[in-house]
Order: sequence, then C-alpha cells, then structure tokens
Amino acid sequence: MSALSQLKRTLHFRELTRTDFASGLGDGAWLLYGIVRAIHPDVCVEIGAARGKSACYIGTALKENRRGKLYSIDPHCRTSWNDSNSIDTFAVFRSNIARFGLEDHVVCLREYSDVAAKEWTRPIDLLFIDGDHTYEGVKRDWGLFAPFMTKFGHVLFHDTAWDLAPDPRWVRDDMGVPRFVEELRQQGFPVITTLTNFGISIVQATAAGVPLISKA
Repeated sequence: MSALSQLKRTLHFRELTRTDFASGLGDGAWLLYGIVRAIHPDVCVEIGAARGKSACYIGTALKENRRGKLYSIDPHCRTSWNDSNSIDTFAVFRSNIARFGLEDHVVCLREYSDVAAKEWTRPIDLLFIDGDHTYEGVKRDWGLFAPFMTKFGHVLFHDTAWDLAPDPRWVRDDMGVPRFVEELRQQGFPVITTLTNFGISIVQATAAGVPLISKA
C-alpha cells in the first residue's frame, strides 16, 4: 500500500470512529468489520439500519476487500423500535454512505423485511439482524432469511445480552432477542456471544454446526 493510500485509509477510519451514529452498536461495529474482512463475502444483508453505522463498517470492509455488496433493509420511518432521535433516517443514512464513498457496496432497500424477502433469491454469506426486537419479529426475520445462508455463512444478532446485563435506561418488557437466540442455542445451533454493546451473538445457521471432517 502506498503512503498516500495508507493516509487516506487512516483518515477514513478516523472520520468513521468520530461520527456520531447515535447507535447502541458501539464498538461492536468492529466485529462486523472484522468478520467481513476475514470471510470476503459476496452478499451481506442487514435488517435494521437507522443512521447507517453497521452499514458503514460493513461497507468499508467490502470496499477494502474489493468485492461484495451489502443489502441494507430498513423502512426508515417510525416503528416500535426506533431510537428517539432516529425515526426518519433515510436522508442521513444515504448521506453517511456517500460521505464514506460506499455507494458501490451498499444497496438500500427502503422497505420492511417481509416485503424485501418476497423476491429474495441470492445466497447470503453474512446476515445481521437488528430490526424488530420482539420475539415474534426476530423469529420472523430469521425464518425469512436464514434459509438463504451459505454453508459457512454467519448470522449476527444485536441486543442478545439484555437478560444477562440489562440497562435500566432502555430495558423493555417486549425485548425478545435473547429468548429467540437462546432457543436457537438449545436447538443445537452454534452460538458465540459477546457481553458488551448490549450483546452480539454469532450463529451458524446449521443445527449442530457444519462437520469439519470429510466422511468420504
């Protein structure tokens, strides 16, 4: 990498980390970035985008990989799960994507996940579920998109540690993400969870995991 390219990269990351996305994802965005850099996905999908923090970190990794697209699904309107200052977020989302030069790698699908799923056909390498946080909502999003996961694809859920480390400022009785991901774990889906940033769980969408020894 040339000195100029390295300088541009440094400035890009400095601006990225200084941007206030008003997101509870926090430093968990780096987990998304790192996984994308490591697995070199062709197709990523996120459900729930708001101001675009996850999209910008995933998009940056795709740009550095020089391959792949993120399909970002969010109606960008009032729902039961908007942050108080992130309701009509379409304009600021597009502004952030343009600001970091990610237009070639991030596709905005301004619609609800069940609508986007109706015509979905692509295999998915990475799926980030961070939309409707009710038990019914997160279960629906898994059911809609998990069947498209590639064999070694990654499904990530945000806000999975609410029962273990609740924040009294934000806790809600209808938070259903921990319950659903715990059900996946009980059913044998491999789950790894971080406790910080309200909990991020990585799930392999194959019950009992993918065998690592050939039976040939």
